[in-house]
Amino acid sequence: MTVAVALLQPGWADWEAGPVLALLRRELKVQIEIATPDGEPETSIGGILAASDYRFDDPVLSDADLFIAIGSDAWTEGENKAVTALLRQAFADGKPVAGICAGTTALAHAGLFDGRKHTSNGQEWLAKAVADYPGAEHYVDTPRAVTDGKVVSASGLAPVSFAAAVARLVAPEAEEMLAGFEAMFAREFSSR
Repeated sequence: MTVAVALLQPGWADWEAGPVLALLRRELKVQIEIATPDGEPETSIGGILAASDYRFDDPVLSDADLFIAIGSDAWTEGENKAVTALLRQAFADGKPVAGICAGTTALAHAGLFDGRKHTSNGQEWLAKAVADYPGAEHYVDTPRAVTDGKVVSASGLAPVSFAAAVARLVAPEAEEMLAGFEAMFAREFSSR
């Protein structure tokens, strides 16, 4: 069974976590585990309290198959060395790593955008949050998630394409279902 770890900071963005975690768990039978800075529950921006399975520095996290940094303003307060080390090792081990919204700063701190296409909440925003991060010249200004190898990034306004991009790395054989997932949500905006 695939195990995905959602990295949640205080004030995590519920609308970013919902699509990706639900899609992975319900449709792809991925086991979801939660890590927080201190292993304590964290409350989302919308008031949802998420129980935690691990601390960011828990060594057992390295056994997971996929890592997802969900957006929160707390990511912009500076680098979390434990998360940086975890993401670097996961990437070196060939595991998918994903970040959405301010969660992309964790990937930038880990150097995962070096030589890779990526996106976030804006090129200037990311450069301000993580000054001189490696790979800044590969930033892609797009409203959808960007995948380059096993690294997925997205702005906080792209939770559906982010969910589908992450799921494609877990189950590329599920392309028809994932295309349907994206099309289902796109219907809301196609009837204007």
